[in-house]
Amino acid sequence: MNIWESALGFYRIWIIHLGRRYRLFSSFEHRSKPISGDELAESLGLAKEPVSIWCDTAHSLGLLRKKGKKYFMPRELAPLLHHEDDVRFIGGLVSYLALRSLNYDLFDDLFRDGEVPKSQKYLSDAFKEGTLWDHTAFVNLILLKEVELHRRLQSGARVIDIGSGSGNWSLKLAKQFPNSSFLGIDPDVDAIKRARRCAAELGLNNVRFDVTTAESIKFSKEFDVAYIGEVLYIIKDRLGILKGCYRALRHNGILVVCEGIMNEGVENGGDKLVHAMQLDFALQGGKFFTKSQLREMLRVPGFVRLRFHHAGGGLWFAVAQKD
Repeated sequence: MNIWESALGFYRIWIIHLGRRYRLFSSFEHRSKPISGDELAESLGLAKEPVSIWCDTAHSLGLLRKKGKKYFMPRELAPLLHHEDDVRFIGGLVSYLALRSLNYDLFDDLFRDGEVPKSQKYLSDAFKEGTLWDHTAFVNLILLKEVELHRRLQSGARVIDIGSGSGNWSLKLAKQFPNSSFLGIDPDVDAIKRARRCAAELGLNNVRFDVTTAESIKFSKEFDVAYIGEVLYIIKDRLGILKGCYRALRHNGILVVCEGIMNEGVENGGDKLVHAMQLDFALQGGKFFTKSQLREMLRVPGFVRLRFHHAGGGLWFAVAQKD
């Protein structure tokens, strides 16, 4: 094991995150000629010294190339780092890891007392970044495989997004499928405010957001599709949520669960990323599922015709239907 490479990996994560946060990568992509650090900083209204240091560091880590004293970004990196609608995009995951590291002082409580901190300042922003690729994978990978689900969204379906956060999934789908209507629910008041504001800015009339916990939903046969995107792992009453989804769906309604899943019986732990993130999830009070655990949870309320789709990196979409 190369520990030095692990140290470089930590700094590469932060250089990528800062490059996304301050629009440095996108600025490089839209330039036909190399540019100096000072010129880049001036064009973006940023301080020259930190931007110049960022350019030098990004170059040393292979994220930028250099011609003379000026820098340019390799074309093949653009879809990986900031094209959020490209299935190759991984920049959101990198930003998730950077933002989560800002809360890692809270590991003291977890290790000493086994206590999960109630408040984690950067969790909402990290989750927003980390799920960007989930939404792209859903549209560009899963809907290609789930033809019936795609057809329903095109023709017009009622959709509930459970644990919607700031609404990225619902907003993306509402824009792409104007015949369908979307309801996003989440207990985070600030997240729902951001979602409502974004929907208004986009002029979307087929999506709304309510401050509601997943445990309190009382709908009965009102929706055609229910989506649970990377929130089931952190909910205590998982069976209660799934039973609520079952009640909320109409006959033959479709449930989609997006989660990181641990491989079973695979040497060296299967997908390394999922295994590496276990303590991160433990700090949130959550835990990854195995396929058999998720399959059993979905079976109890009565969901049938379960299909698993691997999106890469240990991220899976489980699709099932109400009988």
